Parts: sequence; C-alpha cells; structure tokens
Amino acid sequence: MALFAVVYGVLAFLCIGIRDPDSQSTLLWPAGGILLGALMASRRKDWLGWVLIAGALHLLAGMWTGRALPVSLVYMLTDLVVMCGIAAVWRKRVLPHFNLQSPSNLAYFLGLLLVGAIVGTVLNSLGLSLVNAGASTRVYTWFVADLIGNLVGAPLVIAWSAFRARRSGGSTQTNFYFGLIWFVLLVASAALAFDGPTSVAVLGSQSYELSYLPLLFVVLVALVWDQRGLTLATLVLALVAAFNTAQNEGPFADSMAFFGNGLLEVQGYIGAACLAGLLMTAIISTRNRALRDAAVWKLRFEAALQGSQHLVYEYDPASQQFIWAGDTRGLLGLTPSDLATLDAFLKHVHPADRPQVVEGFDARSSVRTAAAAAELRFRICSATDQCFRVVDTGGPLADLDDQVYRINGLLRLPGNDDVGHNPG
Repeated sequence: MALFAVVYGVLAFLCIGIRDPDSQSTLLWPAGGILLGALMASRRKDWLGWVLIAGALHLLAGMWTGRALPVSLVYMLTDLVVMCGIAAVWRKRVLPHFNLQSPSNLAYFLGLLLVGAIVGTVLNSLGLSLVNAGASTRVYTWFVADLIGNLVGAPLVIAWSAFRARRSGGSTQTNFYFGLIWFVLLVASAALAFDGPTSVAVLGSQSYELSYLPLLFVVLVALVWDQRGLTLATLVLALVAAFNTAQNEGPFADSMAFFGNGLLEVQGYIGAACLAGLLMTAIISTRNRALRDAAVWKLRFEAALQGSQHLVYEYDPASQQFIWAGDTRGLLGLTPSDLATLDAFLKHVHPADRPQVVEGFDARSSVRTAAAAAELRFRICSATDQCFRVVDTGGPLADLDDQVYRINGLLRLPGNDDVGHNPG
C-alpha cells in the first residue's frame, strides 16, 4: 500500500501539471494505469484500499493545480469507475491476472483499454457539462491521455506484481549489467532527443530523427530485462518526452503552433513505443515458453526411453542417414555415430539377419508394401561382437504425393539380451 501510494502520488502530481488549458486534461495519466494494474493483479477484497488511496491522491493533485472541486471530483470519479470496470472484466477472462506475456492476453488487454478510454471520455464530457465546467470539443485529448497512460502504467504494475527475488533461476549477472547499460543509454538518448538545451549543446541543433534513438534502447532493454525492464524503460521515456515537449522542446516542438498538436504527436510516439515493446516481449515470452516446454518434453521422452529400454530412430531414405534417440551405448554397446547410416547399421546386424533387414527397409520405403514390414525381428551386434535380439516396429511417413520421405521406428530388447556373438 505504501509503495502504491508513493508511486501513484508522484506520477499524479507530476503529470497533472501538464494540461491542455481548453480541455483541462493531462497530456499523460500513468497514475491511472498504476491503479488499473493494482486492481488487475490483486484480489477484489483489496480493491477498496487501492481505490481510496488513489481517489484521495487524485483529488488532492487536482486541487493543488487549481482545479475547482467539482471538476476534480468528475475526473477522480470517472477514473475510479473506468479502472474498476476494466479490472473486473479482465479478471473474469484472464488467469493468472498478472500475465501480459501472451499475444492473446495482450490483445484482450488492449481492447479493454480502448473501450475504457472511450467510456472515460464520454463520462468526463457528461460530468463536466453537469458541473458547468464547459465540455471541450477536444475529446481526443482525454481519450489519448487515458489510453496512453494506462498503456504505460498498468503493464508496469502487472509485470512487477509477480516479481520475487530469487538467488537462482532468474536473470544472470551478465544480463543485469547489459540491461543496466542499455537503460542508462536510454535515459541519455531520451534527454538528448527531447531536452532542447542538451541537444543544442551536444549536437548544435534539434533534429526529428533523434526521436528514433531511444526506441533502439527500449528494444535492447526489453530483450535483456524482459517485460519488467520494458515497463520501466517506457515509463522513463514517456515522462522525459512529455515534459520536454510541453516545454516546447524536442523534435515535436515545431507542431506547437496550434496548441495540442505537438502533445498529440508525442502521445502517439509514446503509445507506439509501448505497443511495440509489449508485442515484442509477448512474442519473446511465447517463444521462450515453447522452448522450455520442448526441453521438458525432451527430457521426459529420453527418460521414458531409458527406463523402458527402448530406442527410437528416424531414417531418411534419400540420404540413408539415421537419427537416434535413447541410450544406444547402454543398450547395444554402440554410439549413434556407429549407426549413422544404413550401411553402418547393417554392418552391426547379424550376418544371417541382414537380408531380412534390407528387405524390410526396402518395403518400408513404399506406402503400398510398408505394412508387410511393420515389425522386424533380428540380432544386432556391438563393437565387441556381442549380439542382442531386437524387435523393430516402424513405418513410413509419406507426403501428399504418397512419396515416403521418412521412416520412423522403435527398437526394443525383448529381454533375453545376450544371444551369442557375431560370427563375422
């Protein structure tokens, strides 16, 4: 609660100072995103505490900047209603509630933010009309401020809500230091791109192209620090870009002749950075999960083969190459390289059984005759000429033209392992 109050309060008081004098809306409202993330990641019985803290701080920040009490109440109540609504719908659909690391969850989250921003815009307009504050024609200012603020703040809380300090199993020290380097360069490049005096002092001018430089470091931070690092990076970039653009500095300052255009452009810039980063981390996380699952299943598969004393092979009829899985050395006294080709495999088959094995593989090379050779029984001999009786159960894999491109088989020892020696 204390950390939430500090983060929400700091962002609220910082961002509420940058407002469109016509619509009275902030340029960026990540504090709302902080509240949304807390509601999405917490139990409903804890919501009252988050809502009371956020409501009080929101109201205080509005009064502190000179807003009338009725206007401050409209913004505060609208924010609370919309955030609670989004969080309630999210929790009905997504488990676990702090997961934005899959493309489907991310798409659902973005859809909820879009609907919430529309609802918030309508409620703000109606509320300000009721209190005679004058509903602005610039409804897009509220819409974009809420949408981008939630896009910056909510993923920050969701990503860090599941964080637990661990002595092992987390990021390596090398990744931490590389991420720290990219993060420092992000801050430096953002200052260079958006802070006018810094840009002029270093480069002698301000250039629109400099705005692309921080995006590179956002990507690099996300690659090393994952979604948690990305959320920190986008928050820093958003604050630097918003404050300097509001001061008529940076690459978007030229659009400030009509008040709001430059702010709208920087909002779009921040939103694009957040969207690209979240999508990238979701794709990377999905790939990493698939790789971890594949590694786990590989271990299970190998353990099952070893425990049941089976071997599995894949044979390519075109190249006559074998790929083996299982403990060939432990079961047959041979390495996979000893059985890498059909000729090498036949070399270790008992001489009396070789014709049968050759005929069997020839039969499996055709879809029409494969069934007759579904099971082969023969003897295979180790490098020390010790022979083992094996049962080979296999069949072909055919393409759309019924051409066999692979033969897969399972080799097992029926139990009476040692059946003599290779007579040569």
